[in-house]
Parts: sequence; C-alpha cells; structure tokens
Amino acid sequence: MPATGRRTVLHRVRAVVVGLAGVVGVLCVGWFVIAAAAGLSLVVVTTGSMSPTIPAGSVVVSERAAAADVRPGDVVTVPRPGATLPVTHRVVTVERVDGDPAARSLTLQGDANDTVDRDPSVVREVGRTVASAPGLGRVLQWSSAPAARGLVVAVVGLLVVWSCWPPRRSVEDPDVERGRA
Repeated sequence: MPATGRRTVLHRVRAVVVGLAGVVGVLCVGWFVIAAAAGLSLVVVTTGSMSPTIPAGSVVVSERAAAADVRPGDVVTVPRPGATLPVTHRVVTVERVDGDPAARSLTLQGDANDTVDRDPSVVREVGRTVASAPGLGRVLQWSSAPAARGLVVAVVGLLVVWSCWPPRRSVEDPDVERGRA
C-alpha cells in the first residue's frame, strides 16, 4: 500500500478511536449529571441471593425513595447494621414504626432465598431499583481496581498524544517534492 493510502487509513482509524473515546467521555459525564439530578446510584450485586431476577455480577440502578413510598414487591437497597455493604432484596412487608412517621420496618427476602431476612430493616430512605444490567457489575468492579485505573489513564494519555501527534510527511507527498511542506 502506498504511503498516502496508509496515511489515509491511519487518519480514519485515529478519527474513529478519538471519536469513540469522546462518545464514552460524554456518556460518562452525562450519567454523572443525570444521576446527581435524579438521585440515581449504581449498586453492584455481589451474591446470587436475587437470582435469577438479578444475578451476581449485575449492576442495579436505584433511585432514592422515602421508606413511606415503598411497597411489597419493590426491590430495594438498604444498609445492613454491622456490615459495610448494603443488601439488595425484595420487600415482603412494610410496617409503620411507632414514634417516627417517616420510618418503616421492611421485611426483605432475596428471590433465591427460601426464607425472609433474619432482621427487618428499619429505614427512612431506600434505594429503589429501577433497572439492572447483568454482567456490568463485574466490569465496574474491575475498572475500580487501582491497576485498571492506571491502565485506563495510560491508554487515555496515549490516545491524546496519538491524536495530537503531527502526521509524518513522506517523500511521496507532492507538497514535500515541490518544497511546500
């Protein structure tokens, strides 16, 4: 392939790669803006207690909701007393809490579990599931590891350098042959 044809292909590849990186960047910024405005968050499901509805390795999109608005059948994410990670399970029953009109006692159960959770969750606010994506949670977990972040930064840096690098002029370029380069 002549140098001019190779350079044209390289320019197209560069344009596609930079364009895709730009689209991914815009989507990420858009998600953060929409999530902040709408009170949405992402939760990675690490166990199979909600299978097959929400298998392990899924990501759940949840919205902040008052506990008073929760109904049986909703899938919610709530903190677990004494644990660092929250639990995402289906609401079985909702009961009022004496002395606190905003709080509710939620009995929860994972879809794959035979029994309800041992202790009810007393909460004022929950993360109510609005969507889930199987497998995406594994990608998010991988991307949050320090090595993965370093790799992403290095790749993005190389893409920026590559996209800004001036093209090489070859001897076959007519402008070079005429002394106009």
